[in-house]
Amino acid sequence: MRLQDNGDSFTVWISAAETDRWARRWPCSTLSDRRICASFDTNGLYDLAIDGQAARDDIDGHELSVVLADHLADRLEPEHPCYFVAVGQFQGGDR
Repeated sequence: MRLQDNGDSFTVWISAAETDRWARRWPCSTLSDRRICASFDTNGLYDLAIDGQAARDDIDGHELSVVLADHLADRLEPEHPCYFVAVGQFQGGDR
């Protein structure tokens, strides 16, 4: 995973190998073995590409939110202005 932090926004790239490994925990994954590029600002997700193309409307939003939050949880600082919209709102009370 690569992360480009722009201060009040960020872009994350997750490789096909990373989504494939992650999907072993998510039965019937639609994102397994897919490359994800997502950009967030303080309002939330504002740009998304799957396998280098604009994401289709039928992407499972729950799965997308979880795969992004899982990958970002340990890389994006909780003090980052975008942490809540990208990670925090998808975590339980244990973090």
